[in-house]
Amino acid sequence: MSIKKLNDYLKKPDLPIKGDKALTPVLFSDSKGNYLERQIRPGISRVIKFWSEKGRTTKKGVQWLRDNIATKIGQLDNISIYVWLGTCDLTYYNYKTKYVELHPDPSEAIKDTVDNLNEIVKIVQNYPGCKVTLLEVPPISIYHWNKSRDHPDINQFINQDCVLVKHILELNSKIREINQQIQVFPPTLSVDISHNQQKSSKNRHKRVTDRYNFNLYIDGIHPSVLLARVWLKKIGRLAQGHCYQQ
Repeated sequence: MSIKKLNDYLKKPDLPIKGDKALTPVLFSDSKGNYLERQIRPGISRVIKFWSEKGRTTKKGVQWLRDNIATKIGQLDNISIYVWLGTCDLTYYNYKTKYVELHPDPSEAIKDTVDNLNEIVKIVQNYPGCKVTLLEVPPISIYHWNKSRDHPDINQFINQDCVLVKHILELNSKIREINQQIQVFPPTLSVDISHNQQKSSKNRHKRVTDRYNFNLYIDGIHPSVLLARVWLKKIGRLAQGHCYQQ
């Protein structure tokens, strides 16, 4: 999506909040959530609680919820939780070099991620008054991340990006299946970084990564201010429909 279209979306007036709040919306995320939290504006986004942590995998998310959800619900009452995890499951961050690499076994990583997401759903469903929604993982770029960190041999990550994006799309397909089972239908956030490509012979042999505008990220992984505002608005609209009784 072009910058103009993203700005046009932000210009659309927010829906007025009507009715009583039945659930407290929560964004449960890795570091992406921090970038959205910085863009809070008057309206529904001020109501959202952010449970974000740098480097959080779905495995860490399962453990965190097991340890904390009862206390949190005691503080907030019933919640509608939007689980936005998976990025850190398919990649490996080297804390020494600050570079990111593809998970050595992406297929196994997807299996583990799906198992963990199903476990998160079960944890939340133990509280009948609460609601859970899984947000899809937007494609990211290892190449752009490592380039922003001045990696000396950046071209090796071009193919890693292609493999990563294909596996992210596979993971998102599994996430959609889980959401259909629990009858929730969140927006597809990846459309906001997608290029509009017509099916022609000219485009047939392009890499899968060419479908996405990674320049809308600040570093290949974390959203720019513009993109963060768009995503927060979309998640906010979803939460508003879930959390307020008309």
